[in-house]
Amino acid sequence: MVGPTHDDTLEMLSEYGGRVRVLRCPEANLSQSRNIGLLDARGDVVAYIDDDAVPCRRWLEQLACLFADPSLDATGGVVHLTHPQRPMVQHRLGLTSSLFEQEVVRSSWLEHIAPPGRGHQWIARMMGTNMAFRREALLDIGGFDEFFVYIAEEADVMIRLVNAGYVIHPVKEAVVYHVPASSRHRVTFSYQAKWWLQTRSGVYFTIKNGRAAGDPVAAVALRCLHLVHGHWMWYGELREKGELSVSQLWKMRMGEVWGALDGAWSGTLRRRQTIPRAAALAARESSPPPIQPFPHRSVPSQPALDPVSGRQPARSSGETAQGAPLCICLLSATYPPQQFDGIARLTHLMAQGLFELGHTVHVIARGEREQVSFYDGAYVHRIPYKLCRYDRYRQFPSLYHSLNYSHAVCDKVRRLALNDGVQIVDSPIWLTEGLVTAVSGIIPVVVRIITAYRQIAALKDDRSDDARLMGDMEEMFLERAAHLLPNTEATLDTVRRVYDLALTADRFTLVPYGIVPAPDEDIRPFDPGRKSDALTVLYVGRLEQRKGILDLFEAIPRVVGQLPNVRFVIAGQDNSRHDGFQARTGTDYVSYFARQYGQLGSSVEFLGRVSDETLQTLYQSCDLFVAPSLYESFGLIYLEAMNYAKPVIGCRSGGVPEVIEDGVTGLLVEPQAPAALAEAIISTLRSPQMLREMGMAGRQRLLDQFTYLEMARRFARVYRQVIRDFSEVHS
Repeated sequence: MVGPTHDDTLEMLSEYGGRVRVLRCPEANLSQSRNIGLLDARGDVVAYIDDDAVPCRRWLEQLACLFADPSLDATGGVVHLTHPQRPMVQHRLGLTSSLFEQEVVRSSWLEHIAPPGRGHQWIARMMGTNMAFRREALLDIGGFDEFFVYIAEEADVMIRLVNAGYVIHPVKEAVVYHVPASSRHRVTFSYQAKWWLQTRSGVYFTIKNGRAAGDPVAAVALRCLHLVHGHWMWYGELREKGELSVSQLWKMRMGEVWGALDGAWSGTLRRRQTIPRAAALAARESSPPPIQPFPHRSVPSQPALDPVSGRQPARSSGETAQGAPLCICLLSATYPPQQFDGIARLTHLMAQGLFELGHTVHVIARGEREQVSFYDGAYVHRIPYKLCRYDRYRQFPSLYHSLNYSHAVCDKVRRLALNDGVQIVDSPIWLTEGLVTAVSGIIPVVVRIITAYRQIAALKDDRSDDARLMGDMEEMFLERAAHLLPNTEATLDTVRRVYDLALTADRFTLVPYGIVPAPDEDIRPFDPGRKSDALTVLYVGRLEQRKGILDLFEAIPRVVGQLPNVRFVIAGQDNSRHDGFQARTGTDYVSYFARQYGQLGSSVEFLGRVSDETLQTLYQSCDLFVAPSLYESFGLIYLEAMNYAKPVIGCRSGGVPEVIEDGVTGLLVEPQAPAALAEAIISTLRSPQMLREMGMAGRQRLLDQFTYLEMARRFARVYRQVIRDFSEVHS
């Protein structure tokens, strides 16, 4: 349904070559456009969705299943507002009274609480961007009232359906992702809108439906005054804040008065502007040509879509040849933009790469409340979780929380499989987020093998029952996984040793990680001829013993003693409380450094946790990157520094030697060797040529082997094979 528009809608639809019927609406009237579509519809069910919304993959399939119940006449599902600036559950269950009192239940905890209000009649309603009706029922009541130009038309049609004896039942399935777009009636996320239209519709609705429901005349009149008064006072508040001029204030207030008068006059004296009875009967009795099935198999599969910008990635011919785009669920308890730790950064890069290859990506992360946003190529589902299971494990905090969160993840995966057709789940081994899903067997789960909990417990000398049980859960997770995805040979060897696993070649696939290459113009390699003699060494990572922070502290005085012009910048959250350092020493890492090496205060800057934008600037502006971790399964931080042509220094442990080419892109030292670390830093900083050549070699190594698109292609190949194998077993 195309209204009076000046965009490229018609040109875009013409590309379908007649496979999509296009109707025109002469006016900017939402109710009129809905009625035109209703009269021309050829199916038993009419579904409505807005042009700024994207349905879940199985939206129509879910609606068809719901309407298999012959007693159901209208339904619709949850609407998620997915704009990254304001993610929220926009509509779970709507309630409307005969006096236009609106309640939107956004939390499942509130679904059964009676709404407040004076209206005699309350009904459930769906949101206009996600609703479906039996065509016969809508035609029977005359469709939508075309007095409603823009708002309240869905609430009005539903209250009239109920009054005619039809059954409405909103559901949690058939999800729609909504990104409100600006229009002639509103500017998204601002006060700029034709609010008088809302008052006009509200007053008309209240008079028509309040009188029909038997609400007292005084209650109807009071509600109409309340609608005007609410906007009148709000405009005054905007004026006090300086957001409206005096002329704008009174223009909007006069609009309120006109809208209220028009709504009152039309509601009292005019008939409804519904479909004429004769036209409705003719539409019901007509025998339209049969519906032609949309030729899915003859049309190239559509790649993923960014609902915020409308962009679709251009899939390469090689990727297209691999088959249809996949629908993938990635797990990461923490996720950008709020958190950028190692697993979060990796999952974010995977999502970006998979989206650019045309796949639809859903990410499940922890959140204080349920919400969905679209961020950098993925639908990010943030879920809260309740500690309501496994009370027998309450004395083991890590295990207790992990199991309860894993259950919440499994519940969400079930919904995504039902609505969005998610085909596979990719989970990190850390904290066993996908364990319950893997045990359930509802969908194949592959496990990204990074640093394991049992391994970290050994490094910390943590022999508690909680740590032992977490290790046991990881071992079960590895056994139940459909496939294993180590990032380096060292990681694979470590997991084999730690868990005593005998893995055959068909159980795992090695997938090195990759990042987004920075544009060439952003690269700042070291200039051997530069005048300044100040040099900057950067450390990025949590401040904890496993990351080698104490070794770096011990190396700093040795470096500054020989190179007084060196400045150390340390970026990362102080993790002294969680890794036991504070309990052992009574202080955090920053205070410890100040106490032990106070004379070096001017040479060292602690930044704490920084934003991603700041982090990229730090990489760009440093001269040398150092991260002496005792163990890293891979080490994205080294790639991030190499991205900006910076030489890197790490330890000869875990997967780090598979990232840093010793003597070519940087230097490797033994872990827990502060003297060797200091010597490596000094020797590199003393050679301007080495700083430049190693940095440029690191940049080239990244471009050749460690890009996010190449990583995504490797993951996608594994996913396809695992999905095929799972389908064969369960067919």
